[in-house]
Amino acid sequence: MRFIANRINGVHLRDILPGADGDIEGVYAAIAYGSRSVNEKEDFIGNCLANNLRLDIWMRYDHTVPVAVSVLRRILANHRNNIFCKLIPDYLHSKVIWWKGYGAYVGSANLTDRAWLTNIEAGIFLSEDDLQTSGMLAEVEGFFERLQGLEVAFPLSEEVILEMEELQKLRNDLDEKGKAQRKIPEWNGPSFESKEKAKDRRKESFRKEWHDTLTTLRKIGDELSGNRPYWVPADIPIGWQTDQFLHAYYYSQVSDGLKKPYEDFYQLNKKNPQLALANAVSWWKETASPPSNEDHTFNESAPYIQQKLDQKNILNLTPEEFSQVCYHTHATKDHVIKINLATLGRPDISSMPRDERIPLFANWLLSLRNKKGWDVRKLLHYVLYEGNDEMLWERLYAAAKTAEYSLPHYGLNSLAELVGWARPEIAPPRNGRTSKALRALGYDVRIY
Repeated sequence: MRFIANRINGVHLRDILPGADGDIEGVYAAIAYGSRSVNEKEDFIGNCLANNLRLDIWMRYDHTVPVAVSVLRRILANHRNNIFCKLIPDYLHSKVIWWKGYGAYVGSANLTDRAWLTNIEAGIFLSEDDLQTSGMLAEVEGFFERLQGLEVAFPLSEEVILEMEELQKLRNDLDEKGKAQRKIPEWNGPSFESKEKAKDRRKESFRKEWHDTLTTLRKIGDELSGNRPYWVPADIPIGWQTDQFLHAYYYSQVSDGLKKPYEDFYQLNKKNPQLALANAVSWWKETASPPSNEDHTFNESAPYIQQKLDQKNILNLTPEEFSQVCYHTHATKDHVIKINLATLGRPDISSMPRDERIPLFANWLLSLRNKKGWDVRKLLHYVLYEGNDEMLWERLYAAAKTAEYSLPHYGLNSLAELVGWARPEIAPPRNGRTSKALRALGYDVRIY
């Protein structure tokens, strides 16, 4: 955690911008005001462009032209580079940036040089580890989910920019005259929503997205059922095949070295995802060997997880067995490398290979209890076996998204992936990579 106050304490927002080596899934920002930057290559938007990060930013719309026309034009010109903006009328005043997988800034700084360099600003940067251990990750996720669901928010367009240019010309006589020129009617702000109602809305949004994506995954499974490569044994569950087909497609067809331009593929394939899927399935069927070690998953990783998470074994997992479950879970392995080593009991060192972190993580997680007094084994038992299969989504939501059930650093990607390995008859494994592969094929799915 870092306190950012510019020249007051010598820590500026620019100091926390991620580098090219950051493992960031995308960037969300809600910043009300913006003006032109003197050094666009090194500012916030420039950093996203330099590191090939998708940026979704919400900014303010009103008759005062709160975001400079030059900034709006810059954003619109970079739509092809995965920089997207929506405008919220009148009532947006937040300054929040969330680099998914890296951390979040919450403070007072707008998107201006003065705010980032010289103003007396005040804000907090919470690392990914801070967000996880404090329980704030769910709050940040919920904030941006709410913005995504605002019907009054509208995408930036050339027409909006032309309108802002006209309003800018009227600034000397703006008050009533400017308001009269607006094409978007004035908004009275978000209606009051109780905490319980907000929770219900988030839960319903998750249910719908989960079932929509599950339907897509099952359709892909249907396509794969008659298009199995010769090296895939016939007895491999179709849910596992679906996951590993998407795994192979993502790493062999979408990946470009360290770059994973799945959003570029989405723009290319979104008009006809069925055609993109047909082409990918044809490629998969003709593969002469596993493109990205999928045979290891079929023969070792998935059967191990399924055996250890069987209902008769799961509550008695030893630390060594749970460590191996973590090792065989893609999402968990991906997350462990991001955890602060002090959290894992090694504040004395600054780096450690992934494989050495996993036993430390497994033992640390086993030592934790949620607010119900459950350890991770009981939490997994609850998700997998304590209720109707049709309500799996509800148990997943509780385990990943609620303060009563959740455990830090064991989120939805790990849980949903394990469901698919342990019980593929209910749902295929799903993690962040699954969703990225689906987007690359043109399907409009959320990335957890």
